[in-house]
Amino acid sequence: MISIAGLIGGVMGIYLGWLNYRLLLGYMEAAINKGRERNPAQKGRVELAEPLIRKVIFILTIIGIPIIGYLAGASFVP
Repeated sequence: MISIAGLIGGVMGIYLGWLNYRLLLGYMEAAINKGRERNPAQKGRVELAEPLIRKVIFILTIIGIPIIGYLAGASFVP
């Protein structure tokens, strides 16, 4: 059965997940740019792992946080 409080928690989780997603991608871009400034000819570890890092950040923030929000909301109001 779907809980209204759980849905509200899920929607809030989507919003918070989106904010965290944008923030973490910004940090990653800053790390890549900082590495490029130091040595433009060589790719850093963050730049090489960028596709994998983007996928992990997406899964944890856009999918994981709304699930936690739904479960938290559903547990508060049965």
